[in-house]
Order: sequence, then structure tokens, then C-alpha cells
Amino acid sequence: MLPQNTRGWIVEYSATPQQESPSGPANDTTEFTSGAKHEAATMTRAKMRADARAPRNRINRRALGHTFQSIDIVSAIVLAAAGAVSLSNGDVFSLSAGQMLPLALFASLSPLLLTLVGAYRIEPNEPIAYRVLRAFIGCGLAGTAMIGTALIADPGVMLFNALFAGIAVSAMALLHLVYSGFIAHWRTQGRLARNIILVGATPNARKLITANQHSRTINVVGVFDDRKSRAPSQLAGTPYLGTTEDLFDWALLPEIDRVVLTVTPQAQARVQELLERLRALPQPVILLLDFAGFDPDRETLDDIAGVHTTQMSGTEERLAHLFLKRAQDIVLGSLMTLFALPIMALIALSVKLDSRGPAIFRQTREGFNGRPIEVYKFRTMRHDDDAEHRAMRQVERNDPRITRIGGFLRKTSLDELPQLFNVLLGSMSLVGPRPHALGMRTGGVETAKLVAEYAHRHRAKPGITGWAQINGSRGPLHTPEAARERIRWDVDYINRSGFWLDLWIMVCTLPALLGDKQNIR
Repeated sequence: MLPQNTRGWIVEYSATPQQESPSGPANDTTEFTSGAKHEAATMTRAKMRADARAPRNRINRRALGHTFQSIDIVSAIVLAAAGAVSLSNGDVFSLSAGQMLPLALFASLSPLLLTLVGAYRIEPNEPIAYRVLRAFIGCGLAGTAMIGTALIADPGVMLFNALFAGIAVSAMALLHLVYSGFIAHWRTQGRLARNIILVGATPNARKLITANQHSRTINVVGVFDDRKSRAPSQLAGTPYLGTTEDLFDWALLPEIDRVVLTVTPQAQARVQELLERLRALPQPVILLLDFAGFDPDRETLDDIAGVHTTQMSGTEERLAHLFLKRAQDIVLGSLMTLFALPIMALIALSVKLDSRGPAIFRQTREGFNGRPIEVYKFRTMRHDDDAEHRAMRQVERNDPRITRIGGFLRKTSLDELPQLFNVLLGSMSLVGPRPHALGMRTGGVETAKLVAEYAHRHRAKPGITGWAQINGSRGPLHTPEAARERIRWDVDYINRSGFWLDLWIMVCTLPALLGDKQNIR
């Protein structure tokens, strides 16, 4: 089976007139096969290079900055508490307000001033000395304010406060030196850079790749272009990986953070055509507007060329929302798991006694950005039918594969309880679009091909329950209309998602399930 992106080339090649050799006609099949093998080998090597350029387990820089800030807040409080214990010889309650005020001021001012001097802005290429200097300035200002306050509030402990300020400022600066070491280590691994792909082997694409070779703030993994005549095997050292059709089937697609369209905006018809095709991707699509004024000595490619781009599809990360959502999953998920453990133990025993096979069924499904994840459920079908179940045959009414206990578990949705472990492990959330099986079909057709916005549902972690489920879209999808309705609810949830909406969905889930007598489950 030849790679899809070689077909146009093979047609051209096979249409070329063949010349006869002295020994007879040229062997068309041999040359055809040889050319195809060469093209296939070239694409394989390109994909191997792309794989090496796309580091996994990358770190969100803004989230990392917030993490450092949180550590500093705790550290400043601990230092102030240690100072209070030392000043009072262990009896903190004996300290006067004038003695406590300078310490409290340092604990509160340090993180604030560090934020103002940019100590939590993660720039991978920034020299370590600059980062430590920022920390020293921010904490030094807090220490100076502390000494000034002590001079006014209680001059008798002035010497102690001056000594404490020196030690605390040095400790905080040392902490930022440690941060710098981690940043430098992760930068060399490529874990602080976004993975992007370019669509369009254009001069703008070459300029962006060349500029990035100077800054190394993004990972340009590869280039896709439909026009093979202008698509070399590589562009400025970046491998050509095929056409936009190949992009949708590319194995590394879940590791990509941004898709950058480098076709000039003046080619409006071409841009519209590509955008219509690319909007089905779960990743944000960025249009590169202008690259003529980019100066790598004064600017960075931190957010994919900054003001030189505009986002055409997808949603930007909301770190506060992501943090709250993860905290919600951990806190509520832990409480639910503790409450559900005795129930899950009884269900597991019932499943084992009811039919032969394991109590827990594992299935590979689509997670965030389309990444495959392993989802846990209680087994509801006969063990012999698991292979058929994995082959994407959806459940039907009175399905003979379902066991006696399995029917009850499905009707009550208790078979989904083990997904609480998915939530705690981070592959799922309590609320989100339900995870679909890989290659799931609706009416004999792959569901992803029925709805243009299907991939948009992968822009959020899948959930145990969701907006679609409490609005009546539950269970298998047997018609294109049902699939479109499910995706409409899922995309609407992603656009509106928030802490309070998630709580509302969780509250409404049980009544919605108990009141549903129509959907097959």
C-alpha cells in the first residue's frame, strides 16, 4: 500500500513515455515500483525527522510561572513564620503588632514585587543571571520596605529585621537560581516550546523557520502543502510531510499545539479553502499575516510570532479555568471515589459471578487533542464478544451480547464508575464531552466524517458526564442527525465551560439519567 501523498507523483511518473533499451522495452513496472519506493522511503525519513522534532510531555510556560509564584508565596510565608518564631523564642503570641508587621509585610510584598519585575515570565533563552537579578531586585525592595517599617514600628528590633531581610532576600534569590536551572534543563529538552506545523511551503514559512533557528522558542515540526510542485523534501531543514489530506491522518497530530497557515492573506480564495479544511482540526489554526518587520533581536516567536498572526479557529488556553477545573476534578473526584469504593467492590464481585471474564473492561478512546487514552469501565458484555465490541459495533436495543448484570449497570450508568480513576489520573475530567471509541461509526459511516466540527470536541478533556448527556444525547449514535446533535452540544459546552456550569451539569446528571427511559445504554 503506497503512501497517499505519492499518488499524484506516481501518475505523472507513469505517464512519462518510456524509451526502449537495446535489449527490448523498458520495464514500466520496475521503474514505477522503484519510484514509488523511493518516494515512500523519503516520506518515511521525513516523518522520522518530524518525530524527533516533536518533544512529548511539554510544559506550559504560563502555568510554570504560576507554579513558581505559588512556591514563592508559600516560601515567603514560611520565612516570615520562621522569623517570628526566632524573634519570640518560640512564643509567637507574645510578639507585639509592631514586631509582627515588618515580617507580615515581607511575606505579602515579596510575591507581588517579584510579579511586577517579571520574575514569573518564563523566557527560555533569558540568561540565568538576569532571572536571579530580577528576583534579587523584587525581594530586595520587599526587604527594604520591611526595614523601613521596622524602623518606624519598633526600632528596638531593627537589627533583627535587617539581618532577617538579608537572609530572606538571599534565600528567595537562591530559590530563583534553582528555578533557572530547571528552566535551562527543560529548554534543552524542548519541553518549554510549542509544537507547531506549517501549512504552505511559502517564503513566509521559510522566514519563520529561519527566525526560529535563532530564537528556538517553538518547535517547527514539519510542513504540509497541497502543491507538490513547490513542496521540496524539506524547507530550511524542516521536513515536508505531505498534503493537508495527509495531515488529518498524521500519527503525530495529537502532539501539535498550533497549526500555522503561511499562505499569504492576499490569496483570499486559497486561504478560505484551506481554512474550511483545517477548521475540523482540534488545534487552533493561526494565519501568518506579515513577517517582513520581524526582528529576532528585539522580538520572540513565543506566541507564534506574536502580533504578526491572527487566530482563525480554536480557543486559547484559560489557565485560571484549567487550574480550577483540575482542582475540582481532584477534590470532588477523590471524595466521589472514596464514597464509591464499596459500591465498586460489590459491582466487581457481581460482574465476576455473573459471567466469565475480568470485571474491568479497558478500551482505547479519544482524549484531549485526539490523543488515545485508556478508559476503564465495568464489563457489561460477554467476554467472548469483547473483540467485536472493540470493533466499534455500537450497542442495540436488547443486544444479546449484554450480560444480566451488564444490562442493569448500563441502565443506571454504574458501569462508568471506574472512570473516576481516569479523572484522578488526569486523562479525563468529571465534566466534558464523552470519550468516543477510535474510529466510531454511525450508521456504517465513521462519525468523524459525518460532522465537520467533530474534532472540535477534542479541545477539552473528555468527561464522565457532560452538557450533551443532561440535554438528552446519551448512549450510542445510530443516525447522522443524532451525531450532529451530540457534537453541537459538545462544542457549545467547550465554548461556555466554567466552574459553575460544571457544577450545574454534575447536579443535573442523576435526575437526567433516572428520567431517561428512551435512550439505549
